[in-house]
Amino acid sequence: MNRNLKWRITLLSFMAALFLLIYGIGRYYSPGIVGYVVEEALVQKAPEGMSPTAVRKRFEAVMAVTRTEDKMLKLLTLSNYLEKVQKLTPAELHELLPGD
Repeated sequence: MNRNLKWRITLLSFMAALFLLIYGIGRYYSPGIVGYVVEEALVQKAPEGMSPTAVRKRFEAVMAVTRTEDKMLKLLTLSNYLEKVQKLTPAELHELLPGD
């Protein structure tokens, strides 16, 4: 009985450690994943004739000047807006990504 209890405690400890590891990895990589998804959505919904490279550069420029604390909020704001439109107009793109 004592050996069975030790085995269960060891197994539960391992599962808890694994959960914490996965949670930590998710917290670390989630801004990068959200950023990638938003960037790709911007490229797909960019106005006709707009170069994907130009959209990516403008997105990277906006993210570079955004404070670290505000980046996730900015990404979520962009994501919410992009959910509502099929295709961006040049004015909408300029409003979302000022530049050029």
